Amino acid sequence: MKKSRFAVLAGVMVSLGAGLPAPHWMPPAAPFAAVCEAASHIDESIRPIQLAVNNHRMIDADGQGELLRSSETMVVFTGSAASEGVEELQKALWAYNKENMEQRVKFRAKLVEQAKADRAERKAAGATVFPDYQDMNDVFIRRADTLAVSLLEWSFNYEGGVHGMSGVRGRSFDSKTGQELLLSDVCPDLPKLAGVIKAQLCREYPDASFAANGAEAVDFLMGAGNIAWTLDPTGVTFYFNPYLIGSYSEGIFATTVLFDEHPELFVEKYCRAPKAYCMELRPYIPARASFANGDAAQVRVFTSDGGRRISLNGVILDDWGEVYDQRPVLVSLADGRRYLYVDSVSAGDAWERTTIYDVNGDAPVRVPMQQQFTRRADVDEDFAEAERGPIMIDEKRDKGFSIMADPEDFYMTRLNAATGKAELCQCRVGADGTPEVLWVQGER
Repeated sequence: MKKSRFAVLAGVMVSLGAGLPAPHWMPPAAPFAAVCEAASHIDESIRPIQLAVNNHRMIDADGQGELLRSSETMVVFTGSAASEGVEELQKALWAYNKENMEQRVKFRAKLVEQAKADRAERKAAGATVFPDYQDMNDVFIRRADTLAVSLLEWSFNYEGGVHGMSGVRGRSFDSKTGQELLLSDVCPDLPKLAGVIKAQLCREYPDASFAANGAEAVDFLMGAGNIAWTLDPTGVTFYFNPYLIGSYSEGIFATTVLFDEHPELFVEKYCRAPKAYCMELRPYIPARASFANGDAAQVRVFTSDGGRRISLNGVILDDWGEVYDQRPVLVSLADGRRYLYVDSVSAGDAWERTTIYDVNGDAPVRVPMQQQFTRRADVDEDFAEAERGPIMIDEKRDKGFSIMADPEDFYMTRLNAATGKAELCQCRVGADGTPEVLWVQGER
């Protein structure tokens, strides 16, 4: 029997796992692959891969009103797969997109009919308010280089009831072979890994509700093959969706096992980090990473009633002002510097703007910017004119993002206040952390 699409993507129900690879939860009978013993895990031969994320948003309605708001996301190459020797990865991502689109079409049709039946039942009971169903999703690129590509899928689903459910799931691929990776391909000794995860969760969440039975829950998830994970540039992050080890109100728990801290857990092939990298973050979910100078830090981007909050090792910067649809990326340079580039929409804006934070010191600091940029790749050329009129409802907009992979070579759209024009620019991270423009489309 085919399982719920949402359960597969978000991993909310432990017992559901259709479409997942067969779990490898016990150590294989053959000897483990060689584990990583290198003193430094930086490999300068690893090259970035340029990807883009396109999110298509839809509203289904009939003569009586809205029924369903949904979205679908595609991950596509924007560079040359052949030049980096990752043609098999390109094929794998094409198959990944095709599978997701086919599943979403079927699930969307099912939800529309379910929403109609729910509305009719509510009407018969005398209700006058009929909340639309939702099936929203997005993909955040945790890693994109010639060793591996790792995707963090996020879903929010509402099918009536008191509240919706959100959750995440990771999908990781070997960049040369295109093969989707199992956790045991990266960390062969899963029982030992589970012990490290449990210790870190207790240390990082000392007051969480899972303190009494979290260890048993982690062991059960590992054994069932339903633990969500991503292969990050400098470690592996594990995610625990609402209700799995904690209450709904506590949200998603996450912990990162770094290569530098536990090299004995990882297969040597995947225990390698690029010297410079960019890693997208899902808002509210903490992420730990190490950097080229040997430092390590935990960062988190979230919001409160007053606006955006940036946490660096527990030290919080309150950056006031209403923002939504945040899309952060942690940028780590080869000289050890690191910054957060956070794209978000503010009131009156049709497109996201990028805000930059310096996370090199003990506390995050907002970086002054002389120009406005966005990672959106689909901005109207006459953006200022478009924003003078009524702003299109955000949920109806398609969104295309250029994904940063290389701090020395990435694309952004500059919103030129003097001309009112949007300009595609090739950039690198400058000395002050802001984009230094190397080339502008249309200029010689």
